[in-house]
Amino acid sequence: MAKPSIQRKHPQPLYCNPDHYSIALNAYNQQTQHPEILAKWTEEEFDSNVVKVLSEKFGDKLDDQPLRVLGVGSGEGNQETLQLMKLKTKFSRIYATVIEPSTERISKYQEMVQKCSDIAGIEYKWHNQTFQEFVRSIEPEQKYHFITIVRAMYYVGKVEETVKKLYELLEPGGMIFMVIQADSGMSLLAKTFPRLAVEDTPTSTTESYEVKTNYLITSTDVKPVLSKYQIDYTQSSYEISSDLTTCFTQDEMTPATNLLLDFITMTVKFQESVPDKIFNQVMDFIKRNSRVKKGDQGDDKYYFDTECDILVISK
Repeated sequence: MAKPSIQRKHPQPLYCNPDHYSIALNAYNQQTQHPEILAKWTEEEFDSNVVKVLSEKFGDKLDDQPLRVLGVGSGEGNQETLQLMKLKTKFSRIYATVIEPSTERISKYQEMVQKCSDIAGIEYKWHNQTFQEFVRSIEPEQKYHFITIVRAMYYVGKVEETVKKLYELLEPGGMIFMVIQADSGMSLLAKTFPRLAVEDTPTSTTESYEVKTNYLITSTDVKPVLSKYQIDYTQSSYEISSDLTTCFTQDEMTPATNLLLDFITMTVKFQESVPDKIFNQVMDFIKRNSRVKKGDQGDDKYYFDTECDILVISK
């Protein structure tokens, strides 16, 4: 595929542009149906893997106290709401603490809650901040019965430090629901091109680079920490598939495919902004690591697959 000749001097990391991040994420979710895949798992497995266990541990012990739930990187709340509705079938009172640094996304979550008629018994407390900021602001004795962190480990800090802190925030008998990429697809791309979207300017800081490289965190990094501290967990997996056929079969990519590439590479306007050499290397990597499938017309379809692990951690 020919690459446009217009280039910026420095590619911009997607995390530095919240508006474009939201647009690219929405395009990725729409094309891969990731929310629907995770919602299906929640519908089929969450009751037996989480709700039943929490009910057995806390159902008779809370008395008139609420079940305390912490959402880390809750986004617009779609997945979290599904979980809360299932927990509500066993716990009449739930105190949900929501952490989300994106003002736009937490506002959409709040709007959804206001329109929802099924939230009776759920009290929300909103924190429009990062996990690190939240941890610095709470009382040391604050604990939660259930913590959910869906594809947010990439932004919350160093792996061992974060896992230990999440575990410390749990009540004995509590559980953490973590969704994180395995070593495949997007994570392998990020590890192969670790500085792809880092702004190589004099104003770049070590901190900004760490934010980018946190995206390299996978379940392979988290599980050894759990084993080190003898923390119990169960694991299940599912796959997200990105159709990138137009990248390799058409002269020009569609706007939707461009947004998809932006999210997969974590780079704002990836096709336009990176040097030709890097663009070709990345596209070659994606093609070599794509699953090729014959379409209805006998044509080749290219699917870039990323596996995600669901870790249910118990204390």
